[in-house]
Amino acid sequence: MLKVVNSNQVIPNIRMMMPSLTKTEQSIAENFLQPHFLQKSTSINEVAGRLSVSPALIVKVSKKLGFSGFKQLKESLYAQSETQSYAPSERLLPDDSAEKIVSKVLQNSINALTEILNFVDVGMVDAAAEALLKARNIELFAVGGSSIICEDFQHKLLRIGIKSSVPKDRHLMLMSASIMTDQDVVLVVSHSGQTVDLMDAVRQAKQSGATVISITNNYHAELSSLSDIPLYAPASPEPVLGKNGTARLVKLAMIDSLYATMASKMPSLAEESLSKTIRAVERLHR
Repeated sequence: MLKVVNSNQVIPNIRMMMPSLTKTEQSIAENFLQPHFLQKSTSINEVAGRLSVSPALIVKVSKKLGFSGFKQLKESLYAQSETQSYAPSERLLPDDSAEKIVSKVLQNSINALTEILNFVDVGMVDAAAEALLKARNIELFAVGGSSIICEDFQHKLLRIGIKSSVPKDRHLMLMSASIMTDQDVVLVVSHSGQTVDLMDAVRQAKQSGATVISITNNYHAELSSLSDIPLYAPASPEPVLGKNGTARLVKLAMIDSLYATMASKMPSLAEESLSKTIRAVERLHR
């Protein structure tokens, strides 16, 4: 059965369950998420006919997504589509004008942020902030397009007087992870939660006793299971923009929330450090 009671959380939960499905099952689930694909009166046989699959496979996919069956999945998706905050994201099309592209990209960004606002586990964000503030050393692990998110967090933390490191390659991550202790924290950013280069280092950090915080889009990823404090940032990848379109925006928003929560727990020190760091670079702004 689906754990979610808030109708606003149905679609992001489905997105984060999808990586655990087979390619065929993912294709079916992607259709479920298309606006107006499932109406209140849509039957399972109608869906099976449209997708050229068996009703039994539709039921199987529904259950793998966390529902009791197709009926509960359909009703849950319909309930979310009826909420005031629901605004389906639009795909970019080859014949879109520049005006249409800009409108879709910005609106999809707004939708993604609204979705994470309804979905975020505030208690987990607070726990992550506490762990980071107590850490002797902070390491920020990411590869590819997610690296810029860790670099952004490193910059923010330095502004309030907290030093952290962003190892630039697999060797540095593994070396850093090997000398961690239970006083250290590693924050890992990965959309899939399955990137080989990252997971080797995360396993090593875990073995060393470090606290692992993760930001990912995959409930069933190894990264989620290894994390002491998993933070989930669901976002639908757009084929043209790739996984680092709205997904990157949502993760940056999560980082901003984490940073602001940390700063609020040390107001005097944060204010003093902000003043110092601002003054230090003032002479560069002429």
